[in-house]
Amino acid sequence: MTDSSPGQRRLLFGVLQLTALLLVAGCAGVRSMPRAVSPMDRPLSPKAWVRTELYFGGIADAPWIEFLASVVTPRFPAGLTILDAKGQWRGKDGTIHQLPTRILVILHPGTAETDHSLEAIRSEFRARFQHESVLRADSPARVTF
Repeated sequence: MTDSSPGQRRLLFGVLQLTALLLVAGCAGVRSMPRAVSPMDRPLSPKAWVRTELYFGGIADAPWIEFLASVVTPRFPAGLTILDAKGQWRGKDGTIHQLPTRILVILHPGTAETDHSLEAIRSEFRARFQHESVLRADSPARVTF
């Protein structure tokens, strides 16, 4: 800035002052927006619930419907959800398998009885259809009816 004239320096200084003033004024005028209330912000119901997903792969419709009626529904007659999906997994032999998959979603109170029922479903499916495994995923859930 040694080459600039006093007028140019005053102009530059004024621009810097104005910029600083606008920045300070802008910060003072910013108000935080209220955060949307998430369902997870609500207090837990008296009993914590669990969402269990069981992943069943590679059986035709008729055997699945019979398995659902004879093994799953008697253990969870109050309700469940079935999602159709496409799955991929690596077998014990290292082979990649791509199979149509059914995801069974059950919301339950997480008792020893429900855990036993879920494990019985997995065991029966593996034995009946000669599958290596049935994936089980549990996560906390907040449920209202």
